[in-house]
Amino acid sequence: MNLMLHQLSVYLKRIKLESRGQIIWLCIFSLAILCKNGYAQQIILNSNGGFENANVGDSTDISDWSLIVAADSEAEFRITDQHVHAGEKALQVVVGSIGANQWNIQAVNEPIKLVPGLTHTYKVWLKASSNGSLANITIGRPDYSGELGRVGKVDIGTTWTEYSFEFEVNNNDTVARAPIHFNFSENIGDTIWIDDFSISYPKIVGEPIVLEAESGIKGSEWITETDNDDGNTYITISTDYNESTGNDSIPGNNRTASYELNFPDTGAYDIFARIWVGADSTENDSWFLPKNFGQFSPNTAAYWTIVDDLANAGFDIPGSIVRSKGYVGHQTWKWVILNRNTSEFYQPIILDNPDSLNKIFQIGAREIGLKIDKIAFGLSSYYYTVDNLNKSEAGSLEPPVEPKEPIAKNKTKWLGNNFRSVADWDKYFTYYWNQIVPGNAGKWGSIERVRDVMNWTYLDQGYNFAKENGYPFRFHVLIWGNQQPNWINNLSSEEQLVEIEEWMEAVAERYPDIDYLEVVNESLAGHNRPNGTEGPANYIDALGGTGETGYDWIITAFEMARKHFPTTPLMINDYGIMGNPTAADSYIKIIKLLQNRGLIDAIGVQAHAFSTRGSATSMKNILNKLADTGLPIQATEMDIDGLPGSSNSASDEKQLEDIQRIFPVFWEHPSVMGVTFWGWQRGMWRDEFDAYLMRSNGEERPALQWLRAYVDTANVTYNVSNEIIEQIPVGYSLSQNYPNPFNPSTYINFTIPNNTHVRITVYDITGRVVQRLLNETKVAGNHNIYFNADALSSGVYFYEMQTDAFHEVKKMSLIK
Repeated sequence: MNLMLHQLSVYLKRIKLESRGQIIWLCIFSLAILCKNGYAQQIILNSNGGFENANVGDSTDISDWSLIVAADSEAEFRITDQHVHAGEKALQVVVGSIGANQWNIQAVNEPIKLVPGLTHTYKVWLKASSNGSLANITIGRPDYSGELGRVGKVDIGTTWTEYSFEFEVNNNDTVARAPIHFNFSENIGDTIWIDDFSISYPKIVGEPIVLEAESGIKGSEWITETDNDDGNTYITISTDYNESTGNDSIPGNNRTASYELNFPDTGAYDIFARIWVGADSTENDSWFLPKNFGQFSPNTAAYWTIVDDLANAGFDIPGSIVRSKGYVGHQTWKWVILNRNTSEFYQPIILDNPDSLNKIFQIGAREIGLKIDKIAFGLSSYYYTVDNLNKSEAGSLEPPVEPKEPIAKNKTKWLGNNFRSVADWDKYFTYYWNQIVPGNAGKWGSIERVRDVMNWTYLDQGYNFAKENGYPFRFHVLIWGNQQPNWINNLSSEEQLVEIEEWMEAVAERYPDIDYLEVVNESLAGHNRPNGTEGPANYIDALGGTGETGYDWIITAFEMARKHFPTTPLMINDYGIMGNPTAADSYIKIIKLLQNRGLIDAIGVQAHAFSTRGSATSMKNILNKLADTGLPIQATEMDIDGLPGSSNSASDEKQLEDIQRIFPVFWEHPSVMGVTFWGWQRGMWRDEFDAYLMRSNGEERPALQWLRAYVDTANVTYNVSNEIIEQIPVGYSLSQNYPNPFNPSTYINFTIPNNTHVRITVYDITGRVVQRLLNETKVAGNHNIYFNADALSSGVYFYEMQTDAFHEVKKMSLIK
């Protein structure tokens, strides 16, 4: 083993010398060996080896001991406070007569949990009333199928003597029984005392003590269940506090669980738990902890403290340090630190008596819906990550180094993700991703639920995080038929257009450095257009409806966006493109309408699992068609399903197979600038389809492991400019003014394919010239003219565009 001599420690040990009846403090040198993160030290696995958990005079029902006297033998076992080796009590046996077998009189410590793969040490102290007494010392399997180790038959003298041996524990042995046999003729008439029995193994200081929640002594209202996905067994309370003898201040009868634990040493400890908060969030996130170790009445509030507000606390990423309140939401397995999570229970747990390290710890139920998998204690001076606690391994004396970098760091293309909540904008996002989209946080309905009351909180978090880390930030989304403010449906088209204008102005003012801006989402027929039918929002007519092109409302939205975001690359986004050539053709038609007007700079395709079930060749062909526009492409919302309802291994295999088929098509295409996954943790949008890339315990699924390895070695190119695409239009066009109706000003957009003289004139309803807006030669490209009608009366007006090769008239309405 690669062990390092780390520290030579000096400590005082109290030794009671039986022969002189006095206590002497000896100075003993101890070598503490550093292994991985902590110091090696012997950890006792058995319980009640010193008989301190028994009453003087007890002769039966000794905790953790079986005292056996066969019918053909005569002996009496009893707990005594005389002739003890250490502590206050010992076990004595007085042998009267013996039977046929040496095991007819025996004391057995059982059950003893072992640690497979390690060397264990057996120790026991024995003394007899006369020299020449005998005992047979072994340890074996509980099914009597064989021994694990032995000293065998030993002589016992009149002074305390330690008997010990080491034995190896293989991977199949997890539990043992340790009998001491006294059925020997040499023992007849003698008294033998037994004390300080122990089975131990070398543990690393800094390893947490981890208790399985189901291993405790539980009240009848607790139930034990198994999470089929995570594989853990947990406990949860079957009744809410108002349905039981408890209330919001006490657990009540049958609602506590008790655990026995042996601390390895004195020190300051933190307490952790692996929990799941149910669907009702803050109604499922509290329980009771005791204010001290011991067994307490569940009906006395003075003994208990409430641990609450766990719905938005804790950590679930393997490298996350569990040392503060944390951020993870509900309906996912996570580790929380409990004594740093509430003001009432904030202090570390101090153990300062080396003779009192065996403790009883209780928990109490409060709200229904909280699942408890594990409870752990770790030294307060150590840093424990989620991975440390999951594996019951030592923490670190120094904060651990960040374990990973973004998958696509320093690559030609970026690989991004969205987030489930504001809490996900932390450093652990950067273990995997280097591009950000704010998910629901950027949708109009999330920001302006109440008219003129803006809530930018979540969006600010994502935007600021992106800028601090230098990650591209994609805004999702300005115009969509879904997740829009409910109040806008009650407005007139004129008022709706004003509100849309204000919405864009507000976004542009607050976020001046957006890298990519989705203007319109899901605009194909039958998707989520804002027509009040496909999507609940009904403002499509305010943007010009379908109009002459069939997509006038989209053109207007992009014209407005170009006005407010003149230097920001503008995008369109839609689903169902990659698996449907007809949908792709319709999408390209819209893209070209925008492209001819110089209004679009990038194409978004969502790439959800339901649209990428076709062959790699068919998907590549569609990407090629989109690339023929000359515009860069983004996969904006990728997810890869597993095989729900199957085993973990089968689901993993399916997801791995599909990501290997789908992802390279996008990543290797020269017109794709980057890929954004639509979640990676449990709780994501397609969670029920096993699309998550990481399990709730922080384990990376094979698809995520493959993704990192593939991106690291893939040789890809990207050959489309990231800048706004300034293209010369292929024809003439005159756009509908916006806003329309207007008061008192509006904009008129037009495009020309070559340098030419342009006249734009405004007429009233009688045909009288009101104003000549333009009469000059303009260069080829896209142009925007401002018209102020402050001096005009309300009514219908016409504007006309004339060149040598083009003529068109459109109507507009002034409403004051």
